[in-house]
Amino acid sequence: MQHWVLVGTVVAGVAALKTVLLVTLVLTPAQVDMATVSGLFALFFALTAGVGYLCYGMFKTYADNQRKKRLSPGESMPVAKETVIARHAPKWGLSQSEADVAIFVAKGFSNNEIAEMRGSALATVKSQLGSIYQKSGLENRYQLIAFVTDEIVDMAQDETPVQRIVEKGIPTRNVLPLAGRSRAS
Repeated sequence: MQHWVLVGTVVAGVAALKTVLLVTLVLTPAQVDMATVSGLFALFFALTAGVGYLCYGMFKTYADNQRKKRLSPGESMPVAKETVIARHAPKWGLSQSEADVAIFVAKGFSNNEIAEMRGSALATVKSQLGSIYQKSGLENRYQLIAFVTDEIVDMAQDETPVQRIVEKGIPTRNVLPLAGRSRAS
């Protein structure tokens, strides 16, 4: 509600400014009456609101397209939790180890399981999780899981055909190296 009041106030202010400029710079004193000023204000209000609405629509379309580009997987990127973390890790400033831990959390592993799979101490995993939450702005593992799930849903609903990625059988083993996992496919 507050946003609409602010937008209405700005549009009214711009319309009033245009009306004042037109009345003082273009019209003669004989042409100025209340009906003319009111009509000009209404016209400028409608035009300003229309231009603002069009600009908002164009910006929203642009932002949505940028989001789809960021979320849509490329030929070598599967629609997977690894993809979401890999795309957000640089923006969040995560180290490779933190990104690996974030992927394990998104997949539902406990801290003990993550420490065991990575061959690290439980305290290290907990420290990395704290860093992940701080850098990402998320508060806990449940928010991280929810964020990744929402991004996966957005990717799946995107216009990019997910089936062609599944059919190609693009492996995710290169995205998340595990301690002790063999490199042979």
